[in-house]
Amino acid sequence: MIQADKESEPRHMSQPMLSIIVPAYNEEARIGETVTEILAYLRGRPFTWEVIVVDDGSSDRTREIVEDLAAGAGEPLQVILAPHRGKGGAVRRGMLAASGAYRFMADADMAMPIAQLDRFLDRMKEGHDVVIGSREAAGARRFDEPTSRHLIGRVFNWLVRLLAVRGFQDTQCGFKCFTGAAAEALFGMMRTNGFGFDVEMLYLAKRLRLSVIEIPIDWHYQSCSKVKPLRDSLLMLRDIAGIRLRSLAGRYDA
Repeated sequence: MIQADKESEPRHMSQPMLSIIVPAYNEEARIGETVTEILAYLRGRPFTWEVIVVDDGSSDRTREIVEDLAAGAGEPLQVILAPHRGKGGAVRRGMLAASGAYRFMADADMAMPIAQLDRFLDRMKEGHDVVIGSREAAGARRFDEPTSRHLIGRVFNWLVRLLAVRGFQDTQCGFKCFTGAAAEALFGMMRTNGFGFDVEMLYLAKRLRLSVIEIPIDWHYQSCSKVKPLRDSLLMLRDIAGIRLRSLAGRYDA
């Protein structure tokens, strides 16, 4: 199914247990493999599900590839077309369009093996509102990551804890799970369109006193990642400043 209009959202016949949201921007080189991997995992699960790919204004064949997979699979897979705003905007659009009791965001590079989604669902069933994947929590494993990138990430995390939200060792991991109610509350309030949206989400979760838990994952560095550590860290610091300004102005009070 293609959702091209900005205001239109996908229709759902019944609520699935799980929605998986994949933000994608010019991902024609790997989106087919990623979606195929996700579908293969889900076909063996004892629950209902849907997969939503949000095409964030791609100029390549991202949409066509997902559309072809959806037509061939005959399964609850759809692509939403959105104007290019950034990862935060794409995830927000997908989360608010989804209808799952649980809603899971997954990076298009699938740096975490999709089978580890079981870890998130197990912890969600304990009653948590949000479960976030962590590359830094005890038991996490990182594979093939350059030392320079890891160090930049640790400096950014220190700044996040200093300026915005404390208590999390890894705010930026692209794999997170929410209850439907938490997703609608958080993403309905969020305004950050760039990579700093994770920080805004956790900041709001703290304000709303939601139950958030950080769990270790296996994470494999992807050399073709869209993230540029130094440049994007500076942009995320700008996003953090925006969060603080909105908070001081009372924009989150409602």
